[in-house]
Amino acid sequence: MSPRVKMRGRHDGAILVELAFVLPVLVSVVLGSITGGEAYFRKIGVAESVREGARFGASLVLGTGPTAVADWEASVTARVVAASGGQLTTADVCAKLVLPIGATDCGVSDPSGASLETTVHLAKVSGTKGAKLEFLFFSVDTTLRSKLAARYERDTG
Repeated sequence: MSPRVKMRGRHDGAILVELAFVLPVLVSVVLGSITGGEAYFRKIGVAESVREGARFGASLVLGTGPTAVADWEASVTARVVAASGGQLTTADVCAKLVLPIGATDCGVSDPSGASLETTVHLAKVSGTKGAKLEFLFFSVDTTLRSKLAARYERDTG
C-alpha cells in the first residue's frame, strides 16, 4: 500500500468531528438571524402603528362632556391596534391627551419647547410588544417599544 492511502484512512473521521464543532454554531447564527429579522420587522410595525395613532390623535376632534378625554384615548388606542395589523392589543397601547407640564405620560416625556405653549395639548402615544430571539442553545426575551408625542392641532386653530 502506498503511504497516501494510509494517511487518508486515518483522517476520514476528521470531517465529521469538524462538522460536529461547526454545525451548532452555524445553526445558532442562522436561527438568531431569522428571529432577529422577525423582531426587527415587528419593531417597525409597532413604530409605524404608534406614529399613525399619534397623527390620528393630533387631529381628532375632542368631544364635550365628562367622558370626552376617555373617548379620545379609546379612539386613539383603537386606531393604533388597527394599524398594527394584529401585532398590538389594547393592553399594549397607551394614549394620553395632556398639557405640557413636564410629566412623563405613557413613558413619553414632553418634547423640548412644549412647556412654552402651556395651553396647547400633547397627544402622547406608546406601544410595547414582547419579542423572543431564539438561538440554538438559548433565547433572549426583549421588549419592543415605540413612543411618540404630537402637538394636538385642534388647540392651535
